[in-house]
Amino acid sequence: MVRPTRPDDGVAPKQKALIRPSDNSRRGTEVTADEVFSKVLRLVRTVQAGLKNIESSHGVSGAQLWVLWHLSAKPGQRVKELAEALHIHPSTASNLLDKLEARDLVRRERRDSDSRVVRLYLAEAGLSVVKGIPGPMQGELRHAIQQVPMPILAGLLVGVTTLLQLMDLPPPKGSK
Repeated sequence: MVRPTRPDDGVAPKQKALIRPSDNSRRGTEVTADEVFSKVLRLVRTVQAGLKNIESSHGVSGAQLWVLWHLSAKPGQRVKELAEALHIHPSTASNLLDKLEARDLVRRERRDSDSRVVRLYLAEAGLSVVKGIPGPMQGELRHAIQQVPMPILAGLLVGVTTLLQLMDLPPPKGSK
């Protein structure tokens, strides 16, 4: 007989408080779609607020910052590769790049024998911006996710993946 797993199976007692939201304790495990939506919205707004703080202190939007981070992590990408990594349309990526290039934060180079191939790199000023801002691997959300117990993290991945599928959003290319 297969025993159904509970969200707190394999979780140390100290961490069990992390997986039992205080606002649900009065009802056991009953959860409504509205409660989940509210929590997701709160998470999105928290991330947006953090990006706004970066925008006001460093002068780059959240989307522009993601472009800079991706180019610092993988210099020499093509526009199509960058767009796929950011889950945006190539024309949107191109528009973001136009703004960053106008500010001398990125540069486009044609080095290959095929001059139609454009490679993307950070300019010196773009490198300075990236060095002054905590990267996506160092942010509060990333840190919080790393603190979530593995059984909960696995369930979160399944839940978010299911939600994206129900919203009819395809998985990014190259993902599992």
